[in-house]
Amino acid sequence: MNQMALLPIDTTTPLNRPFDSDYRLANGICSGNLHYYGRYFGDPRARLFWNEEKLFLGIVPPFGRSFSELLNSHQLDKLFERRLLFGVERMYMAPSGFDAVYRLDSTPRITYWHEWSRKMWRAAALRLIALLSDLAEQGLTVRNLHPWNLLFDGQQFSYANPGSIVPLEADTFARSYEKLARFFIRPLILSEHGSEHIARRLNEDPRDGVLMEDVGHLDCVWAEWDGNGDRHEILLFLEELASEVESMSGHSSSDRWIDYFATDCDFGPGTSWTRKQDVLRTLLEDAGIRTVLDLGSNAGHYAQLAAQSGRQVFAADVDPALVDILFERTQESGISLYPLVLDFTHPTAGRGIAYRWFPPVTERIMSDLVLCFALAHHMVFGKYRLDFDQVACGVRNFSRAWALVEYVERGNIQPALWRPDADGWYSVEEFARAFGRYFRSVQILPPALDGRQLLLCGPDRRQL
Repeated sequence: MNQMALLPIDTTTPLNRPFDSDYRLANGICSGNLHYYGRYFGDPRARLFWNEEKLFLGIVPPFGRSFSELLNSHQLDKLFERRLLFGVERMYMAPSGFDAVYRLDSTPRITYWHEWSRKMWRAAALRLIALLSDLAEQGLTVRNLHPWNLLFDGQQFSYANPGSIVPLEADTFARSYEKLARFFIRPLILSEHGSEHIARRLNEDPRDGVLMEDVGHLDCVWAEWDGNGDRHEILLFLEELASEVESMSGHSSSDRWIDYFATDCDFGPGTSWTRKQDVLRTLLEDAGIRTVLDLGSNAGHYAQLAAQSGRQVFAADVDPALVDILFERTQESGISLYPLVLDFTHPTAGRGIAYRWFPPVTERIMSDLVLCFALAHHMVFGKYRLDFDQVACGVRNFSRAWALVEYVERGNIQPALWRPDADGWYSVEEFARAFGRYFRSVQILPPALDGRQLLLCGPDRRQL
């Protein structure tokens, strides 16, 4: 991902220039119609907002000049180079209400901290600790270290709001570190003690996260900050903190499906695994398919295949251990891909006023093509007991156009899981009929050697 160069800023020119129609036409930003990201409308210094699916940073008066001077001092250059901070580019004029507006050099698709796996939490924590350490060395810190500021761009975590960087003071550092502790350090501590499920539920709260009293019964003295804010003391504390976080095992207690692709999958000629691979490659020849979501991705074989074709890919699984594996593989290979922990039956809902402060995951990762392999029969015969219509509706909510869904015949369903009520309706024809209520076209592809079949659902028929 290319980094945007920081442009020199003329600090002698008045920053609060009036908004006019030329600016609106040239840059597409209208101050009367801004959609703020997260809860940024409450930040007193800097706010992120959306415009035409791009993220912009607005500096609130009277902080525009001090921020431009900070950029021009080159104190942040190394942080931009290391991608601890997203790069920013000054826009020509600022709409009323802002001293200045900057465009972020990239706009990742948004996944939230509570949708990340345990190893992603650890990687995120280490990136924020590095950010705090580098800033502290220069007598600076971050005023607003809330995790909605930390975005994963498919490869690494970067902080999105350099406008909240302020001089280092004891109280400011303490408040900022408390955010890091609530949403990353304490969730990791709970996970390390076998309570990842509790950490994940508490972490969904964007205000409180995991409080000190939630881990007070555990030995985590090293994770609490009670110093006086001296720069040297802060740096020593952050160094110890990084060491402790790095030493965490990161091993998840959930490992049921970890060896699935290694032990259960046959990529020989004519098998369902090969068929899925071949059909996916054919579909990816369509330049109109720019985004792909792999629901129930396991360790991400098909997601990685799609990512290697240059698509923007999301790989979602209910098992955090599998998401951990996929995250590690993307880090090792350099593939750009968004792993996330997602329960198909309980997708992350919207939160906040009118559910718009934090939009639902179905909106944030909606994709041109949704892959649903070896998942639907678990939804029908597992603990959820869904019907075909519920499965089809759930898949459609994630799909902008296409879905490639796998049907598993009765012979491949474990007898102990079979539902007697399914005798009259569990068939590929009924499966296709359910998806036909949500997609204009449903094609039942020929079965593989093991009897599994793929359904291609979309706006029209395709020659495969």
